[in-house]
Amino acid sequence: MSELPLDPREADRMRYERPNHNWICGHTCDGCPCRIGPGNDGKCRATSECQPVRLKKDGVETSIWQCTRPAEWGGKCETGPSPSGECCRAIERCKPVRSLRARRGLFVLAAVAASVGSLLLILGSTRRGEFLNPAPISQLHRGPAFAAHAHAAGAADSCAACHGEVATEPSQWLPAALGAAKKSLSFAKMTEPHPKDFSRMDASCLTCHETQGFHVSNIVNPTSCSICHREHQGPGELAKAGGLQCTGCHGDKERMVASALKGRTLPAAMFAKAPLPGGQRAFARERPADGYTRVITDFAHGHPEFQVVREKLPDPNPLRFNHAVHLSGDIPPLAGKSLDCASCHQLDASRAFYRPVSYAQNCQQCHTLQFDDKTPGLTLPHGDPVSVRAFLRSLPAQYATHAMQQENIVGRDRIESYVTGKMAAWRERIHTGEDLEQAVFFSDAHGGPAGGIGGRPTGGRARFAGCAYCHEVTPRAEAAPTIAKPVTPHRWMTEAHFNHTPHATMKCADCHDAAASRQSSDVIMPHQQSCVACHSPKGGVSASCTTCHNYHQTPPAAVLGKKLADAFKP
Repeated sequence: MSELPLDPREADRMRYERPNHNWICGHTCDGCPCRIGPGNDGKCRATSECQPVRLKKDGVETSIWQCTRPAEWGGKCETGPSPSGECCRAIERCKPVRSLRARRGLFVLAAVAASVGSLLLILGSTRRGEFLNPAPISQLHRGPAFAAHAHAAGAADSCAACHGEVATEPSQWLPAALGAAKKSLSFAKMTEPHPKDFSRMDASCLTCHETQGFHVSNIVNPTSCSICHREHQGPGELAKAGGLQCTGCHGDKERMVASALKGRTLPAAMFAKAPLPGGQRAFARERPADGYTRVITDFAHGHPEFQVVREKLPDPNPLRFNHAVHLSGDIPPLAGKSLDCASCHQLDASRAFYRPVSYAQNCQQCHTLQFDDKTPGLTLPHGDPVSVRAFLRSLPAQYATHAMQQENIVGRDRIESYVTGKMAAWRERIHTGEDLEQAVFFSDAHGGPAGGIGGRPTGGRARFAGCAYCHEVTPRAEAAPTIAKPVTPHRWMTEAHFNHTPHATMKCADCHDAAASRQSSDVIMPHQQSCVACHSPKGGVSASCTTCHNYHQTPPAAVLGKKLADAFKP
């Protein structure tokens, strides 16, 4: 392949100024630099436009001198060399000037020298600590409590509590920096967007946060704490983490596939959840076969339906309850007000969740345990079938106590007459004590009152229809029946956190379709799309991953120790 010849009018290779020259001819600014140029010492080397040579004829030098000026510089001159062999066109000497490269290098060198000098002055002054802090430290890492912890850990100041590799003397900085590559903290890891393992800084974090689980056990590579928790960003910024850190993994198909494969090799104990605080009960649901490894990049698009709704998980509570009946409006008003959600559900002290429903606080005012419609003040005990059975078998004594305390009947004869009349009325209706126990504990096949016991519905109250009207009752020979205790979870969706207070302006029915629920097994949780209506760009409410989810997990202590040990393996 041949090259096209250069046009001298467009390019003059002899006049080309190479970028690595430190000095250039002083005539360059006039557009006529000499072709010899200055030396490396910055002195002009100009003499004449050419170096004449003797003309050779038949290989023998003659006494005739000829011009050697190249064609790109005008070719042979008209006058030619002098008889003595000197060029007749002498070049005027100049004062060479530094090239742009040289001037730029001097400027950089001066700037570096000034910076190093300024750093030495500042680092040696009393304001060294203020200068080293890039921004205010978080509220969690300052104050007397943290200072005391730093001192207990052997750190001279609060900085050394986290920056354990920092040397105090300037003479030790360079060896510390060069030696860092031999440890878990290296320059390469500092520049990676997602370090593949923990750094020495993360080890400092765990001196305080030793009981904090990192993440789920099937995570492929641990991520440095500082990726999400950026210190020196202000008083309250440390705990904040945006959704981009989450989608960096959960939006990566390869990472999610790898996590799913790893999860299949781990025992179920590695995914065990720590108990909720205060003895709270969590709604039990099985972990999906591949865990929570579906690719998700956005809550409004691609986030799966909530597991409790998607898998139609049933409520295991054995208590029989029908929301639709209670919200139908057919029940007489209580204290002049029709039943609604707030009649039974009240916020707890935190105002984030609702208090558990109990018989004494929420049901008793309507569902009385008045089993004798002729004796309104005498009610059965609640919560223990043994106590109920003992109450019924001591019914004469119960009537006697009621006569004295509630009816103000005095005198032995009058009390005995009162008790005799009550027991005679029962024998006419129930016949035997065994029949009375059967009527109290069980209801008929249609859920109605058994044996005709129970008072008339007055004042909005429902007549007593037997324990089995609401509870699962199992008979036992020669013993009190067994009544299954109601078990209502305190938290239904434990993979996310929720707060009812920001949603106080909404109606309960906007999220919970209780009016259509007729079975106790119905879990009346909202659908994912009902949340998207607000938590989306269209709804204008935050839809970040961290709005609802926590990154860290709190596994049992035995599992936690193994997970942290594995995370720090080289």
